[in-house]
Amino acid sequence: MSRRQIPGLGPLDPALEADVRARLEEVEEALRKAVVADGGLLGQTAPYLLEAGGKRFRPMLVLLAGHFGDPADPRLIPGAVAIELVHAATLYHDDVIDEADSRHGVPSANARWSNTVAILTGDYLFARASEISSDLGPDVIALLARTIATLCDGQIREVEASGDLGHTVEAYLEIIRRKTAALIATSCRLGGMLSDAPPERIALLEAYGDALGTAFQLSDDIMDVTASAEELGKEPGVDMREGVYTLPVLLALREGPDAAELAALLGDGPPSDERLARALEIVRDPEILGRARAVVRAEVDRARGLAHRLPDGPARAALLQLAEFLAVRCGAGGA
Repeated sequence: MSRRQIPGLGPLDPALEADVRARLEEVEEALRKAVVADGGLLGQTAPYLLEAGGKRFRPMLVLLAGHFGDPADPRLIPGAVAIELVHAATLYHDDVIDEADSRHGVPSANARWSNTVAILTGDYLFARASEISSDLGPDVIALLARTIATLCDGQIREVEASGDLGHTVEAYLEIIRRKTAALIATSCRLGGMLSDAPPERIALLEAYGDALGTAFQLSDDIMDVTASAEELGKEPGVDMREGVYTLPVLLALREGPDAAELAALLGDGPPSDERLARALEIVRDPEILGRARAVVRAEVDRARGLAHRLPDGPARAALLQLAEFLAVRCGAGGA
């Protein structure tokens, strides 16, 4: 797959950019081989979402983190592949849970085939990730297993909280740390582990990934209520329509001038049509969005502070720029 721009990073140090681009191409080729099945329906479904696209954000983090050890360590490629397979597996399952119609601009697997096929394909990708990680040592196997368990826990918590108007901001932040940030933190930790970086750097990389992953999801939450359909590639307010009340919604319910009206709009269940349009209007209150962006800014600053404790150089500059990109995209820039 040709990658003219590495997502979120913009212009990089030429040597680092060349290395990351080349290694991502290796990851892409290894991914294609990893999902080859013995014909039949699985031969169509396993590579389906991987072939549809995706930014390979998590493999990129594995490779960048590898620059704090030996970036040429050959284990980084299968490590990045295992991480992306776990991510892809969660997408198959998420689309079933959300009853999604599309993903990456193509019909979702559950829409094209069935929920059963999508679930089993996700299970297959989890298994392939585990098989690949088995060649990387017991520490990697344990890390991946813990991460998958945390992802499942986060997803179950989100399902449990669906439509709950009493859901707290603190509980929501814990959900996204488990459902989203955990895999990003693991991506950073794995890159350090597989490149034999010193333990203190590995710990910093994992903590950076946790902050980055939290900012990543919070930035998406804000974009979901502020961006246009053209920018998002989907209609805004998808989360609210599915009963997932994200940070801007929770803040509007707790602190907004129209909190009572919003609670009434959501009280009959996830909104649609005119109810959704009015709910979005309420959530877009500048003060509410300002508070939500301040939370993103805090996580971005936490990520940048952790990155500053890593050795200076092009890889650290890339991590700093990547964190700031998440702030800028949702209007929380200003480092």
